[in-house]
Amino acid sequence: MSEPTRSTAPARVGKYFTQRGIALIAVIMALALTGVLVTEFSTKTTVDMQAAMNIESDMQAHFLARSAMNLSELIIRVQSDLVDPINKQYKVDVQIADFVGFFFGAFGGSQDEVEAVAAMLGAGAGGEIKGLGVPGGSFDVQITTDDGKINLNCANADATGNAAKTLAVKLQSLFYPEAYNPLFENAAADGYRRDRLLQVEAIIDYIDRDEVKFDAATQQSSAGAPEDYGYDGLDDDYKAKNNYLDSVGEIKLIRGVDDAFWNLFGQNFTIYGDCKENLAAISDPKQIASIIALTAKNEDDPVLRDPQRLWALAVLVSKARELNVAFNDLEQFRVFVTDPLETIAAFGVDPSLVPAYLNLPTTQPIEGVELDSQKLQQAVVTGARRTYRVEATAMYGPLQKRIVGVWDTNVVRQNTRAIAGGSQLGGGVKGAWVYWREE
Repeated sequence: MSEPTRSTAPARVGKYFTQRGIALIAVIMALALTGVLVTEFSTKTTVDMQAAMNIESDMQAHFLARSAMNLSELIIRVQSDLVDPINKQYKVDVQIADFVGFFFGAFGGSQDEVEAVAAMLGAGAGGEIKGLGVPGGSFDVQITTDDGKINLNCANADATGNAAKTLAVKLQSLFYPEAYNPLFENAAADGYRRDRLLQVEAIIDYIDRDEVKFDAATQQSSAGAPEDYGYDGLDDDYKAKNNYLDSVGEIKLIRGVDDAFWNLFGQNFTIYGDCKENLAAISDPKQIASIIALTAKNEDDPVLRDPQRLWALAVLVSKARELNVAFNDLEQFRVFVTDPLETIAAFGVDPSLVPAYLNLPTTQPIEGVELDSQKLQQAVVTGARRTYRVEATAMYGPLQKRIVGVWDTNVVRQNTRAIAGGSQLGGGVKGAWVYWREE
């Protein structure tokens, strides 16, 4: 048998075909790698661009809020230097802060607000008046005062302790109504139990400089009795400050000041201003009721013994400004509280409509209480405001900035700054920010 013949043709697998496949794979890998790099670069660039835009918007919002605070300072100085002397001369109570919304609407309001102000000033909607409004952003300001609140730092106001005694009496009057019994009869959120006197003592002992327990019943320090409110037994233990508070938020560190207590009385406290509240700035009926009870000539007055009658009188006093009645001096307040309905009638208001206006039952009598002029002078003042709380909110794009500050018109600046001509700026000038917080 013959052997099968083998083909002698060369195999068609060679270098040419192998290199072509490798080149194709290399191109595909290069394209894939380039795509990854381009995608990563594009993503990083987009993130960086958005971050830069956010930083720009944040900076714009920050400076808009600062501009609002600067305008607020201007308004406060105009009020203190120009308007308050006129108020005192003519016995009126004009507050620029009551109209600040309209004023700031021209500078930092929406387009509609700017056009409304321009139209009121005689310009058309086309914007004939230049410089109003903020392109791409807006800001708003609320200006209030802390002068109508109880200054807890008065526990440290003098070495004699008289201010602390007055503060203790004010706090007792504020806590006195029977409506607050559940708060003082039940334990606080952390299990701490206190009555009205113990809560007054805890507030004063946390702030006063000594470490001797204050006796709220006698309005003086107990002989040798130490302060002991269990601060060292808390999970996060701390000590009483025994010094001035630096912010209102520190009040929440006082033993017994839980959320329930704060919701009821937190808006009545401050750490700024004088030790006497300004009657013209008080609007909380609880605090007005405490002042009436504190300064009444007859401590056994029937109105003081009836919570509903006392509350009706306090609500009416809190609404007095809305009824065109202003307390520009203590005598006006004393006369109004003694016979409120007769005073209202003298201003052209029908007394029979008062209960409905105050959302009180028509059968609810509104009776006055005779006040002691000397007690009134020791407890409160009236007239120009000393402190102003400013809350500025600015929006630019999606970002918001908020600045809260407290301006004290009686603080004298100590630091000076040289300006052109060799004169000094700041030294001896009254008025400064005593609190500043940016959010």
